[in-house]
Amino acid sequence: MTVIYGMIEETYSLKRDARTSYGIAAYADSAQEGTATIVASVHDITSDKHRLEELVSMCNRSRLSPIHLDDVIEDFLGT
Repeated sequence: MTVIYGMIEETYSLKRDARTSYGIAAYADSAQEGTATIVASVHDITSDKHRLEELVSMCNRSRLSPIHLDDVIEDFLGT
């Protein structure tokens, strides 16, 4: 299965306070699988959109297997 990674943007709010956070989702390759099913996701990773865009790009370039996504996120947060 080929996986394509994308960014998730979510807004969290509590009363009048709101914040935007970004996560990552792994989608089954629609060209090969005929679907856009999410096979893995991690929400609320960072509020830094640019940094997460770089992570998504790296995951796609390296053709990261979804089984390693949690490890990559852990390394990302450790830097």
